[in-house]
Amino acid sequence: MSLNTRTPIGPMDLAAAAFSLPLFSLVLAALIVVCALFLGRLRQRHGGPEAPSGTPLPAVPARYRPEHRAFGIGAIAVIVVYAAENIVRGYLLNLVDIVEWWQYATPVFAAVLCLAVGLALIVVRGNPKPEQPVVPTARRTSLSFGPRAGLFGGAVALVALLATTIAAGLASSADERGRFIYLEITVPNTQLEPLRPWFYGWDFGVPVLICLAALVLVTWATLRSNALRPYLRPETVTAERTARAQVASGAVAITTAATLLALGGAFRFIGRYGSMSQLTVGNDGAGTTYDMTWQYAEFAAAAHWLAPALEITGFALLLFVAIRLLRRPAPERQHPRPQPSTQPETVR
Repeated sequence: MSLNTRTPIGPMDLAAAAFSLPLFSLVLAALIVVCALFLGRLRQRHGGPEAPSGTPLPAVPARYRPEHRAFGIGAIAVIVVYAAENIVRGYLLNLVDIVEWWQYATPVFAAVLCLAVGLALIVVRGNPKPEQPVVPTARRTSLSFGPRAGLFGGAVALVALLATTIAAGLASSADERGRFIYLEITVPNTQLEPLRPWFYGWDFGVPVLICLAALVLVTWATLRSNALRPYLRPETVTAERTARAQVASGAVAITTAATLLALGGAFRFIGRYGSMSQLTVGNDGAGTTYDMTWQYAEFAAAAHWLAPALEITGFALLLFVAIRLLRRPAPERQHPRPQPSTQPETVR
């Protein structure tokens, strides 16, 4: 008579299983955004800082609203494309022995398309003839309206993804078909063959590098085109600067978020097999355990835990961009009605 026993699943096991799913990071990011918005409403109700009293002229929001909508909808589209790819690839397709490189390039490619649409709007309809020429007082560049903290964070994310992809590609090894998809982990002081688990090698990383280069190019073009177009007239300069700053911050946030999602996926892949440190040969009761080492084993172990944090940050950025750019101000705040005056009107 044999007795089968099952190991009870504890809360930590459930939490680890949940955090292993990228879409669980999306759920957590949505909860964080909802809590942040709720706390912001409470702060405003209890004596928080009021919104600026200055109101943009009617022509200004109408000029920039299509671009705000394009980037807001684009941020949602990046999330939808990422989630759809994850569901279709993970649950509907049988991809045995297929190099699924697109899962890491998908968020970056989706961001490229999103920014390309916004750039097209800026180029096609964002350069009307000024009603009254405005003499520039300072030289405007692609960095003129970009948020400093956002640009710095985006640059750090881009460098991290670039360095991770190159380092993983150099550490990878080829299979019998010449695909760089393996990580060769040796078992020292033994005659055992090296282990070759799947890894984030060149066949996965090269498409990401191509999409990353396209993302940098389209982001730079968007920021430059957004900054160099002329103002309508002198009295709209302040309002147009605010609107352009929103366009630039949205573009930078989408770029950063897409990079973080790709980096989180790469970290998951690296940590899944690259963090292996022991090999047991034989039965459970009489097996021999060997230690395995490779150059970036410590990094792979840390990447396993950092991946969900990167994904949550990326999803939260996209949600904040969509909420900020798609939210339309109240009509009474945008175009205040003129109050009747008791003084006689002066004709000029």
